[in-house]
Amino acid sequence: MNSWDKSFHLLKKNEKLLRELRNLDSRQCRETHKIAVFYVAEGQEDKHSILTNTGGSQAYEDFVAGLGWEVNLTNHCGFMGGLQKNKSTGLTTPYFATSTVEVIFHVSTRMPSDTDDSLTKKLRHLGNDEVHIVWSEHTRDYRRGIIPTEFGDVLIIIYPMKNHMFSIQIMKKPEVPFFGPLFDGAIVNGKVLPIMVRATAINASRALKSLIPLYQNFIFLQPRSLSAG
Repeated sequence: MNSWDKSFHLLKKNEKLLRELRNLDSRQCRETHKIAVFYVAEGQEDKHSILTNTGGSQAYEDFVAGLGWEVNLTNHCGFMGGLQKNKSTGLTTPYFATSTVEVIFHVSTRMPSDTDDSLTKKLRHLGNDEVHIVWSEHTRDYRRGIIPTEFGDVLIIIYPMKNHMFSIQIMKKPEVPFFGPLFDGAIVNGKVLPIMVRATAINASRALKSLIPLYQNFIFLQPRSLSAG
């Protein structure tokens, strides 16, 4: 190396360098998404009653369990989506990942709300998510604006029906591009509901990211097979 006709400069260890190294370490190598999940019981009409739910019906709990696998936040090494390891944002949450995607779900019923501070922190995490999944057992349609937020650009609302079927309502801002596979008015069987809703939520998040100026979509190269010419 000394024979090269070039000069080498050692990096100076200072706060700026350390900050950039911390930012580099925090970079995700996979596409990441954070998605909010709300439970609305029958008769609940205001944000306080919805945000202070600590659990839901068995059908709701089964749905949440199907969104991903439950991870312990205190030792979770994957994408956190802003959740904390110190138990202030809950103990566990559903998490889903493939070789190219990581998804963390901010589940309202998993997050503490026993104090004003924890309730404020919960609302901040949930409200800042752009995609909201709302499980509603109310007798009337869910009203946009119950949870006050400038985000929530896409709402995927699930209404339980009879015979393990579920009605899907999708609300989105006009500028959000089309996404699927679920669509407004779809009727879904409970067995495939978590998988279909998860796929739709991920695609909705991708559609929203595409609106960001200069945003570059993730491109994943598939390895060539050994038999390829």
